[in-house]
Amino acid sequence: MGAPEDEKEPETLEDMENIVSELREVYYSGKTRSLQYRLSQLKQLASMLKALRDDYPAAVNKDMKKPEEEIFFTDIRFVDHEIGHTVRHLEEWMSPTKIKTDAAYAADDIHLYPEPRGVVMIFGAWNYPLQLTMIPLIGAIAAGCCAVIKPSELVPYSTSVIVKYFREFMDSDCFRILQGGPDIAMKLMEQRWDHVFFTGSTEVGKKVAAKAAGNLISTTLELGGKSPTIVDDTANVDVAARRICWGKFLNSGQVCIAPDYVVVHKSRKQEFITSVKKYIREFYGEDPSKSPDYARIVNPRNFERVKKLLESGGKVIFGGKTDEESRYISPTMLDEVSFQSEIMESQNEIFGPIMPILEYEDFTTLLDTLRRREKPLVTYFFTTNKQNIELVRRELSSGTLSVNDTIQFVCIPQLPFGGVGFSGQGRYHGKASFEAFSNYKSVHSKNAGMEFSNDIRYPPYKNSKIKTMLYKLVLYSSDDELSGLSGLKRTLGTALKYSLIATAVGLLSYKLNLHSLIAGSSIEEFSLGSIQKVKDMISNCTINTN
Repeated sequence: MGAPEDEKEPETLEDMENIVSELREVYYSGKTRSLQYRLSQLKQLASMLKALRDDYPAAVNKDMKKPEEEIFFTDIRFVDHEIGHTVRHLEEWMSPTKIKTDAAYAADDIHLYPEPRGVVMIFGAWNYPLQLTMIPLIGAIAAGCCAVIKPSELVPYSTSVIVKYFREFMDSDCFRILQGGPDIAMKLMEQRWDHVFFTGSTEVGKKVAAKAAGNLISTTLELGGKSPTIVDDTANVDVAARRICWGKFLNSGQVCIAPDYVVVHKSRKQEFITSVKKYIREFYGEDPSKSPDYARIVNPRNFERVKKLLESGGKVIFGGKTDEESRYISPTMLDEVSFQSEIMESQNEIFGPIMPILEYEDFTTLLDTLRRREKPLVTYFFTTNKQNIELVRRELSSGTLSVNDTIQFVCIPQLPFGGVGFSGQGRYHGKASFEAFSNYKSVHSKNAGMEFSNDIRYPPYKNSKIKTMLYKLVLYSSDDELSGLSGLKRTLGTALKYSLIATAVGLLSYKLNLHSLIAGSSIEEFSLGSIQKVKDMISNCTINTN
């Protein structure tokens, strides 16, 4: 089913164009449309995960010295769980949705039909090579798309394993995997895709969005930003410290949803610092460089970037150790940091194991400060105050609000994940992934008969009183709009609303009776008694449903 393992990597713009052209022809053939095909490819992806379990952890360890348990739960198991969820619900997601309308369109057939976007491009990221490439792909397969995926070149060992098994298990007629650096990525962005899904930094995301805009290509951008963590004066500080410590130093801080910095109420700050120190030692020992559970920075360039942030200001109150050869930066806490400090002025996430700790006294002032910063992927809030939770929910915009926990929300497939503004656009995970790669087509189908019920919309518009009355019915068709009228006009609107319902289900005789009842009368002359007769006729009529 898959392509040969030694498949030649495309290099030129013409190579890319050929790939897209081949995929588009297969897409036009309808091969990816059936439920059976989509399920078969999702199951192939699950088989691929089982096959690579022996090779993949060792490859990721070579790239980042990431612990095997962490690789299994955050990469392999994460993807496997998403596949299972999608397989269980895909038939339901593919079904059209019937749209409820007001009385004027009650007889019409109105649905939303999900259709595949077409041939799509997925750019993965290096910090979770499998998860951040395959989770979007699951959505593309489920939606019925053909896809090209490009894992990150910054983790060559991990990418090599993914490419090998992908080409062995997946249908190369519909799904291609390409390797290469930024030059290949830019050539890929020259192509006419039906959708582009990008995970990475905000700066590169801007370039992807600009390229896509040139061809009016829709995008999903999963970016980053500085996710704030608030610990208020009512929080369980010890629990907060433990959960924040885990979320911050997971994968050595190289997680897009890691708590970027912590703002603690002044009265609880020292207690929080003491607890974080305790849990760093508990998780990684007295010397984290010797811990098998602590990862390394991905490459020398990122090592230098994080090290520069470490040296940019603030007081190191824990950690601060580095080793260039092994790309090790210890779990570090910075005190004496403000929102004006260099590490905070940049709107880009730290993406490393440095935890700046700020303090606040007035909650309202803090919210006002945070509100004026770029919108993050996540706002973390530790508290027992329900009023404060509601205040943060209402006042601070972010992709997600996570209360009294870190990271874990991303494991819930029913919860769409994504950023807002600076931190991204579009959402995925679970059904949201299916929706990201689908176009929801609006379908309106009207009965070819009963043409008299459409008289109102054809000119001349003032050639009969029945048209005038039906026109008012359209204006006052909802109960809310009718409630705004009074007296005779409200009663008239209600009666006319009922009359359109009746005609819509084929009560031809009623229409004729209504016409004779109204003929020759002005709205003012249309008596309450006549309206009651209309209502009585409707309530006593029998609808033929055959």
